Amino acid sequence: MEEENSKKTDVSYGVDNDSESAETIKNMKKGNKKSKKAKVKTQAKAKTEGVTKKKPSLISEINEMKANKQVDSPEFREKMVELESVLGVDQINPFGTNELDIFEDILKGSTHADLKNLAAKNGINPFQGSVQLKSQLLKEFKANNKNNMRNIMPSPTQSVVLDPNNPQHAKTIEILGDI
Repeated sequence: MEEENSKKTDVSYGVDNDSESAETIKNMKKGNKKSKKAKVKTQAKAKTEGVTKKKPSLISEINEMKANKQVDSPEFREKMVELESVLGVDQINPFGTNELDIFEDILKGSTHADLKNLAAKNGINPFQGSVQLKSQLLKEFKANNKNNMRNIMPSPTQSVVLDPNNPQHAKTIEILGDI
């Protein structure tokens, strides 16, 4: 009688407590483990594929575009804006950028109030017309960012090649050798 009472108090929630149902539950659990292992393997494969197909860094993309002379493209400007935001140039530089063409785009899209705020921030008289403010801001930007602009950067020059067979060059080589 006690066994019958214990069977009645067991709550099965719709599952019979016989040996077959216990085996099916074990098989289901094993199946879940297999599927978890399969998921881990597919994730590992995806990670290894991601490593082989790794996206090039932003700086390498910018350098590649510079090498291909694609500096006037909108893609280049977008990448420069992204780089400057990552580096925090917009917080350090009072103009918000180091690139002239990006600053010109900012000026084109600015209202008169924006121009006045930017002028006041940079020590320019804000009580001028929009055209005068834009020209003054552009002039000030060029003066402050002279060394930062990519168009002004010097290109490497080729050094002088001395020919030892030339008598004048031979004398120069002797003098340089003595130093």
